[in-house]
Amino acid sequence: QDISCGCPVYIAFHFYAYDCQPEALKGYAIFQKRLKAAAAIMEEFPFVKGTVINEVGMLNCGDPSSAVCVPDSGEYPASEQEDGGCPSTDELPKGLATFVERLFDLVIAAKTSDGRPVVKAFAWFNE
Repeated sequence: QDISCGCPVYIAFHFYAYDCQPEALKGYAIFQKRLKAAAAIMEEFPFVKGTVINEVGMLNCGDPSSAVCVPDSGEYPASEQEDGGCPSTDELPKGLATFVERLFDLVIAAKTSDGRPVVKAFAWFNE
């Protein structure tokens, strides 16, 4: 229950959404679920300082339930996009920028019940 256990003081995870569809394919919901789980750990073990999300990105795969990412297999293949990113859609009006903005909204809102921010670091992954 305290730091003397030699336990890690940060949680870490990667997060990817798929096929430029973070709403339809439940990416935002999964991200929020992970943030809530991290907050619960921080509340149970107050010595845990926060979460490092060390890889965040949008994968160019169609099926998030598949163990293998098949490039360009989704509704919005990156190879068909001018910049290799996400097109402007109802879900992402400003393309990939909308995705990043929404993730940051979720990160900023993620707090423990005593007000501590859950996320301590966030790193974009771009291949």
